[in-house]
Amino acid sequence: MTKNSASLNRTLFIADNLTLLKSLDNESIDLICIDPPFAKNQTWVGALRPPMSKKERERELETLADWGIRNREDAAHACIEWPDDGRNVAKFKDTWRWEDDVHEEWVKEIEGKHDSLARVTEAARSAHGEDTAAYLTYMAIRLIEMRRVLKPTGSIFLHCDYSANSYLRLTMDAIFGSKNLKNEIVWKYNRWTAASTRFQKMHDVILWYAKGGRHTFNKPLQPYADEDLIEDTVRGVVDGKLVRLKDESGNYIRRQDPNMGVLMHDTWTDINFIPPTSSERTGYPTQKPVALAERIVTAATNPGDVVLDCFAGCAYVPVAAERNGRQWIACDISPRSLTVLRRQFAKFRYAVNGTHEAEQPALIANADVTIRSPMDMPERTDEDPEPEKRSKPLPERTFKVPAGPIPEREMLAFLLDLSGYTAWCCGFANRMPDGTVVRTTDNFHLDHIDPKSKDGSNQIPNRAPLCPRHNILKNDRRIHLSDYRKEIADAGGLLVNTTDELIDLSAAYEAAQERFALEKSKHVEYQTR
Repeated sequence: MTKNSASLNRTLFIADNLTLLKSLDNESIDLICIDPPFAKNQTWVGALRPPMSKKERERELETLADWGIRNREDAAHACIEWPDDGRNVAKFKDTWRWEDDVHEEWVKEIEGKHDSLARVTEAARSAHGEDTAAYLTYMAIRLIEMRRVLKPTGSIFLHCDYSANSYLRLTMDAIFGSKNLKNEIVWKYNRWTAASTRFQKMHDVILWYAKGGRHTFNKPLQPYADEDLIEDTVRGVVDGKLVRLKDESGNYIRRQDPNMGVLMHDTWTDINFIPPTSSERTGYPTQKPVALAERIVTAATNPGDVVLDCFAGCAYVPVAAERNGRQWIACDISPRSLTVLRRQFAKFRYAVNGTHEAEQPALIANADVTIRSPMDMPERTDEDPEPEKRSKPLPERTFKVPAGPIPEREMLAFLLDLSGYTAWCCGFANRMPDGTVVRTTDNFHLDHIDPKSKDGSNQIPNRAPLCPRHNILKNDRRIHLSDYRKEIADAGGLLVNTTDELIDLSAAYEAAQERFALEKSKHVEYQTR
């Protein structure tokens, strides 16, 4: 049966990419090349370059209106972003909150079917906090689907940096198998420098995982360096000595034509960061060069293969695929990608029949690209897809912990203030060498006094700041915090003399109730998100 990706060439989906991924057939994609958020915990904002025209803005809004999306509320219901009203903005969100970004169904799938992956997420939560755990959960549930849609000969190249490189690699090891890590590619670039108290950060990482052992690899070459030329000469024994052999003209004999080069290394230094004045610039602060995607596309696919980019805001992968005769499918959560993709295809040209003698636009007209809405996902054509994997209407957004009237960070700070910034489980605190307690929320996790498994509320009177170790050990246990304290005391784990020195839970409950009643009106905006 023909895979549904075969009919999706030159299609840009404006949608949550998880919805698209679940709508693609098993083993239908040759290459996934993505530049996802990096877990920087900030919102990146730039000015679109050149400034957006009135016609472009109208086209974005008209496209959305045709889909029945006329305001922010409609966009939120469709799980996409609303383009900033009348502003010339190139923006994307890279902030992560467990309560706001993690769906209950994701956690259940990971915990129920991918035990090693769940443990990676919990380790990240312990070492780096809930924000990183939220990011990894978001990425993991999508990477699971990405592996499913890759062909047996397919590969995935994931762009990241130091912020989450180690966590993403463990996540991908758990999903793709550590033996399928082919390379950790270092992309070293030059760009403007700034004052810093550490070495300048001048490289990103690209993680390359294959689906299996028979992956496509076209062995890209790079020019010989002097040391490569020396190593590539033919050696022989002359007068009892091992020497490099020469031809009749006195030139060293080489194993192959030195103009062909050697197999490319895993450190790429010849592709630079896009300069601020370059015409390739879109305005997105983290944009990657098309040349980078072209190297990946030509190495890991053959002409006619299908390339998927499901974080396609800057369109650099679709452009690279088109320029090199590959099919492509793109997806982005922001309608601004409509404008950016059209612009980037207008800038670039591709060679006809492998030469640059007759250049023409990469796309003849805008009509060559199909734009599809979040409600218009492809139909699965698998012979017997799992029912939950079939294309279906957008699900209701059910988060891991429903957002309450008070943001989690404010809730945590208030509860820690009640206990003098000490954990309610064992008395842990962030202390200076002289014993002074540092008033910070770092190294504390929010948990429940009465567990959720016993219908414990998510609201502030039933929440408690715990140390990371005891929060992990208590996770998913049907135990009240007061009973858990006794277990900690019996095991010698208290950092105070007795449990009586810990905060009184009844008094804390009353204080939280009082604060909630007083402050509720200040946080009415959180009740509707």
